[in-house]
Amino acid sequence: MTRLADLEPRWVHPNMFTFKCPHCRKAILSCKDVALSMWEQREVFEKEYPDEPENVAGSRPDFAWEFSGRDFETLTVSPSIDAAPSGCWHGHIVRGEIVE
Repeated sequence: MTRLADLEPRWVHPNMFTFKCPHCRKAILSCKDVALSMWEQREVFEKEYPDEPENVAGSRPDFAWEFSGRDFETLTVSPSIDAAPSGCWHGHIVRGEIVE
């Protein structure tokens, strides 16, 4: 069982967190609960990951997820996170657990 807490999650913006892809553990995936333009997302990634902003997969600007809280040990995100367009993981985060 993989836990979100094992994937180096961190809040990079008041409404966005990042974490390592559960499959490759190299790409950095992002998840946000407000709409943020690609430009806004890119600014966050360049600030928070100055040596590797290109390794962070942004999300659709007009899309936002619902978060059940802010604690990575118990966080539930809905709907699923689909990073497949970036060649990465598609699945759920339920009570802090990574679910395929």
